[in-house]
Amino acid sequence: MKKIILLITTSFTFLANAQTFPVGHMSINFKDVSRTSTGYSISGGITTNTATGRNIGTEVYYPATTTGTNTSVASGQFPVVVFGHGFVMTYDNYDNIFNRLAALGYIVLLPRTEGSTSPVHADFGADLAFLASAGMNLNAASSNTLLNTFNGKVIQKSAIGGHSMGAGSSFLGAASNSTITCLFNMCAATTNPSSINSASLVTVPTLMISGEMDSVADTTVQNSHFTAIVSTKKFHVIITGAKHCDFGNGTSFLCTFGQPACTGTGCNATLFNRYMSYLEPFLANQLKSDCTAGNAFMSLIQNPSADRAGRKITGSIACVSTGIQSESLFSNFSVFPNPTTNKLIISFNAKATTAVLFELYDISGRLVLSTGESVISSVIKKELNLEALDNGTYILYVRQDNFKTAYRILKQ
Repeated sequence: MKKIILLITTSFTFLANAQTFPVGHMSINFKDVSRTSTGYSISGGITTNTATGRNIGTEVYYPATTTGTNTSVASGQFPVVVFGHGFVMTYDNYDNIFNRLAALGYIVLLPRTEGSTSPVHADFGADLAFLASAGMNLNAASSNTLLNTFNGKVIQKSAIGGHSMGAGSSFLGAASNSTITCLFNMCAATTNPSSINSASLVTVPTLMISGEMDSVADTTVQNSHFTAIVSTKKFHVIITGAKHCDFGNGTSFLCTFGQPACTGTGCNATLFNRYMSYLEPFLANQLKSDCTAGNAFMSLIQNPSADRAGRKITGSIACVSTGIQSESLFSNFSVFPNPTTNKLIISFNAKATTAVLFELYDISGRLVLSTGESVISSVIKKELNLEALDNGTYILYVRQDNFKTAYRILKQ
């Protein structure tokens, strides 16, 4: 319990300044003129190119001025996230993920191609790679007046991700791809051509997330992908209690026919909080250059956690800065019980005599609890009452002077 990563002393942007937006939606038929395979076209979708080529019908969700279809993009600049669906699954099986990311300020592209029972993995991987560039090109789109709302609002950074077949295909799309910033995926399944071979050509920072109880793409499959990745910054998180179909909203009958999703009140929401607590700071660091998010991610993955059954870490995305303290301000630091149902006890020995501030944030960055403690003696013991808070994942920050310590808390 004493392993602690200290965060940059003056930067707190990831949690304190998180902003959420209304979510807009467009159906866009992108065209890859370099390929002749048919693809998929969305009826009534916005056409970007009338030339001959592969149709890549894509549902796009983005931060908007108001919620709705074809609404204007919100003020600001936003990076691109491409997400590939699983085998015989549909994009809307992941509405919890794409709505969350869009609300946090990402332009999320979800291709509807290769949804049949005989998908061509090579085409799907190429679609993911194509959309990563096409999404960034919306920054100067001129083919349709509706697309003009993206002009000047797209950061030139992109991530490829996916679940199951889409996760395996994300390796195909990321292989030797210098236009993307990072890669993430969930429960990667093997593909033909080999996603494992393609992983050996992935050089960008990569986050793999999988389920402890996945019998479709088990730990052996995940380890084969992870080992092959040549990136110097790669991470694998195994979510406690999660099965293959628990990533997304758990409503796909054809997925759950192979392995039923979790059952019981709130179980999908609990697992969603678990895996998004890793994905959100990873993407914020990689695509928004959020230094504090990188430090928070490393703190979460390095500290013990009851909602993680395992992890692998190669490299670090923590900021290298003189603002990071090399040793803990506190000794004998402990947080218990964790997970907790209502009360949390923090105890440590302080090395300074100034007041200590305790702050608790939810994973959206909203401050939900803040309290201080005077230092009368060097032994500090603070009890926090969490009874009024919803179940889920929280980040506890303990601060004294210019030092911050982050710790992950799970309320059940």
